[in-house]
Amino acid sequence: MSQPTYLVFRGCIIDTPALGTLRVRANGALGVNQLSGRIIGVADQETATSADLVSMWIGQAVDSSKVETVELSADQFLMPGLIDTHTHAPQFTFLGLGHDLPLMDWLEKYTFRHESQFKDAALASSFYKTAIARVVRNGVTFAAYYGTIHVEANCILADTIRNAGQRAFVGKVCMDVNSPSYYSETTEESLQRTEEFIHTVMGDNAGDESALVRPIITPRFVPTCSAECLQGLGQLAQKYNLPVQSHLCENPDEVAFAKSCFPKQKSYSDIYHMAGLYGPRTIMAHCVHMDDDDIELVRQCGVGVSHCPNSNFSLSSGMADVRRFIEHGIPVGLGTDVGGGYAPSILDAMRMAAAANRALIATRRDARSKDTASKIVDATETKPSDAATDHTDAAPLNAAELLFLATQGGARVMGMHEQLGSLDQGKLFDALVIDLAVPNSPVPDAATTLAVHEHLDSSPVDAWKLRAEQFVFLADDRNITRVYVGGKLIHSL
Repeated sequence: MSQPTYLVFRGCIIDTPALGTLRVRANGALGVNQLSGRIIGVADQETATSADLVSMWIGQAVDSSKVETVELSADQFLMPGLIDTHTHAPQFTFLGLGHDLPLMDWLEKYTFRHESQFKDAALASSFYKTAIARVVRNGVTFAAYYGTIHVEANCILADTIRNAGQRAFVGKVCMDVNSPSYYSETTEESLQRTEEFIHTVMGDNAGDESALVRPIITPRFVPTCSAECLQGLGQLAQKYNLPVQSHLCENPDEVAFAKSCFPKQKSYSDIYHMAGLYGPRTIMAHCVHMDDDDIELVRQCGVGVSHCPNSNFSLSSGMADVRRFIEHGIPVGLGTDVGGGYAPSILDAMRMAAAANRALIATRRDARSKDTASKIVDATETKPSDAATDHTDAAPLNAAELLFLATQGGARVMGMHEQLGSLDQGKLFDALVIDLAVPNSPVPDAATTLAVHEHLDSSPVDAWKLRAEQFVFLADDRNITRVYVGGKLIHSL
C-alpha cells in the first residue's frame, strides 16, 4: 500500500509567530505535503473533511486515499520542533563531569582529552548514533553541532545525523594555537581539512539550504585560533556561502585571554569581525560578558546569540542578559552546550533561561537597593519609593517568550526563520506532537488543575495557554510522542 501524499493534523496547534505571542488554534487543522515536507495550509476552525481541506489548500481535487488524518487527543497538541543552536556532539562522552571547574580548567581537564579520542573512527561510529538518538528523543529537530578536528569522525557525525533524519549544521572544529600537542593542527591543516570536510558533506552544493545536513565554519574560539586561521575560515565561509559558529564572551578569563591574543582589536567581537566571520548567518554562543562595543558590532552585523544558561551556570561563567539582546534587536535562541551544560534538552534550556533571567533581575534589584541605602544621608531627604519602583529591567521571561526562543528565535539565529520555527503555510514541517497525559507524565492532569479545568469548556484557548505554560516548566521527553522533520516521522513513542 502506497504512503498517503498528505497528512492532516486535527486538534490543538500551538506556535509563537512573534516574541511574546502564543498562537493557539484550539480546534485547528494543518496539512502537510509529505513529498515536499512543507505545510500546505492551516485553519483555525474546520468541520470540512481532511480531503476537502487539502483540495482547498492546493487548489485541486484530491482523492481521500491520498490523505491521512492524524487526530490529536484532548491532551495532545502540535508545535514546532525545538532548535538547539549550540551543542558539542563529542562531549556527550563526559556529560555531567567537571561542573566544579571554571571554563578554561574544564577545557584542559576534560574537553580536549575526550575530544582527542575521536581520532578513532570506530569510536565515532559507535558513539554518535546513541548521542544523536538522545537529542532527537528530546524533540530537537534542528541543531548546530560542533564535532572535533578529525575529518573522518566529523563525516561519520554528519552521516549519523542524516541517517537519523534530523536537520543540522555540523562543524569541523579548528584550533591551531594554544592547544595541547595531542589535540592540535597546523594552520594549513586546519584550513585544508575544513575544505575537505565541506566537499565530503556537501560536494559542490555546500550552500544548498534545502539540504538536511550542512557544514558550518567552526573556529573553536579566539584563544585557539591564529589570525591566519580565522581569516582563512572567513574566506571559506564566503567562498561556500556557509554559516559560522563560535564562542564569544563566555567567561572573564577567556575574554581576557582572547584580548591578549589580539591586543590591537577594539573588542572580542572585533577579532571575529576583522577576519570576515561576522554576518547574519553567524551564531555566537554564550555572550555573557559583552561590553557596549561587542553589543553594537553584533547588532550591526546581524549576528545571532545562542543563549546557553545551563552551561553558564554549571561552569560559573555568569548570566547572559537576554533582555539586553532583545532590546538591541539581536536574534536570540537557546543552546544546550553539551557538555558544559549537563542536559541535552531544550526544555531544560527554557527553564534555565527563565532562572537566569529572574536571578539577574533579583541581583540588580538588590544591588540598587544597597546602592540607594548607602547614599541615604538623611531619611527625610530621600523618597522611600525610589528604589522600590525602579523596575526598568524587571521583565521576567514568560512561557510564550521562552517557547519563542526555543523555536522561532532559534530559527532566526540559524538564519532559517523563513523556512522554520512556526507552523505557517509554506514552511518546512519540523514539528512535535506533545502528549501531556502519557503514563507517569510530569504534567498534572487538566481535570485536577483548577486554573485549567475552569477554562476547558468556556475558553479552550485560555486553557491551552495554561497547559502550554505547564509544558514549558514541567514536561520532559516522555511527553514528546512524535518528532517530524521535513514531513517525515523520525521518532515516536
